[in-house]
Amino acid sequence: MLHLLDESLEAFLRSEVPLPKRQVDISFDAPDDDWGAGITKPTVNLFLWDVRLSANEQHSGMQLVEDENGKKQRRPPLPRVACRYLVTAWTSEVRDEHQLLGSVLGTFLSNGIVAPEFLAGPYSEIRPLPSVLVAASDGRDNSDFWSALGGQLKPGLDLVLTATVDATRLAAVGPPVERYEVTVTDAGNGRTSEVSSVGGRVPEGTGPGLVRSSRGSARVDEEGQFLVRADSGDQVVVEGDGAPLEGKVPAKGAVEVRRAAPKRRRSK
Repeated sequence: MLHLLDESLEAFLRSEVPLPKRQVDISFDAPDDDWGAGITKPTVNLFLWDVRLSANEQHSGMQLVEDENGKKQRRPPLPRVACRYLVTAWTSEVRDEHQLLGSVLGTFLSNGIVAPEFLAGPYSEIRPLPSVLVAASDGRDNSDFWSALGGQLKPGLDLVLTATVDATRLAAVGPPVERYEVTVTDAGNGRTSEVSSVGGRVPEGTGPGLVRSSRGSARVDEEGQFLVRADSGDQVVVEGDGAPLEGKVPAKGAVEVRRAAPKRRRSK
């Protein structure tokens, strides 16, 4: 989640300030002395130092939403998380530093949200959009903050980016299941046997059909996928409307089925 926010912020700043890649770097590292010593060109640093639930934007009750199939469902409101960034500018000259930081400040003040075209990955579909706010002073002495980082005192913006978190949408998705193997043991005589099934997909527009192999048969589902008992080297045939589809089970991965090539007639 947090890396997606970083990527979204970078895309937003590069476009809206703007900050061309060849001229200005954007970093999310801790701005301590060691990091500062390695800077080679003007840099905007966005250091994420605090993450917590936004107390002002939590809602109760239930929301009515539609799933990917258009079916309406109820769920609790998604949580809003406030991420606080310390935004600083780093250049060789103080005047250039102030000019760069001022440009970033103006961009944040004139944009209350991060527009959809800048959102990375799954965040492009999550609503409401992330909001950006330059926070007011909380009365703390910033010198203590810089002392904790071990760096020199610099002017910086306290940026609060508040984003909606949909844990189900942001969960990592594993690769599709292409095949599985099951070992079966006969409790009576102790013999074991292996059952192997392989998956595949028919071309779009093929329609429903029956998948056959020398070891069994199965149906093609609504999405054009199938899982049928077979082993490496077996021939798989999909029967349905039109000419059958054929494919050979590979040693690894899913089976690919294609239209069978028409047989050539022998000339007399």
